[in-house]
Amino acid sequence: MSQKKLKRNPKRSKSETYDTKEKSKSSKKYVSRKSRTSIWMIFIFIAVTGIIVIMILFTFTPKEIIVVEKNDVIELDYRIWTYENFQIDPYNSSLIFEEKYNATLKVYSRYEENATDGLILEFYNKILGESVGASETFNIGATIDIDKDGIDDTTGGDALGYGFPEDQLFNTSIVIYYKILAIQKSNNTEF
Repeated sequence: MSQKKLKRNPKRSKSETYDTKEKSKSSKKYVSRKSRTSIWMIFIFIAVTGIIVIMILFTFTPKEIIVVEKNDVIELDYRIWTYENFQIDPYNSSLIFEEKYNATLKVYSRYEENATDGLILEFYNKILGESVGASETFNIGATIDIDKDGIDDTTGGDALGYGFPEDQLFNTSIVIYYKILAIQKSNNTEF
């Protein structure tokens, strides 16, 4: 049998040899790099999984919602119209009876003991239990409460609106819009 001479690969230089020792060294380098890559991949996977778990926990953990309670101080925007003016054009600023932005109010009813300038009863009832960002537009029928006992003198129900004779909107149907901007909790029950 004749031995066939192998042709030399032109891409290899003559200095390259086919030594098995060199092959084993280069394969060890390859294995070493491969194992480090695997370790980094595992580390990155664990880190990303940890970040996702933390984000899910923060997203779905119930947060304590602060709501308006009696004697809290709130910051809000509000507008008051007479019912007739609201029907004509609620966006006409000349028809708005009162308009305040970033108004600060202490939450208590005008019918509480020692109250001098509390909120009308329907407005007080609407904002209790609300949180920051709550807004509503609602109307209140005409109210007469001459004896200031909290009972409407004509209907016998609660005096929900401006029913005191000295009120500018006495015995007038009104529309109120409000939006709560901030709530400051109060531990003080005094006025």
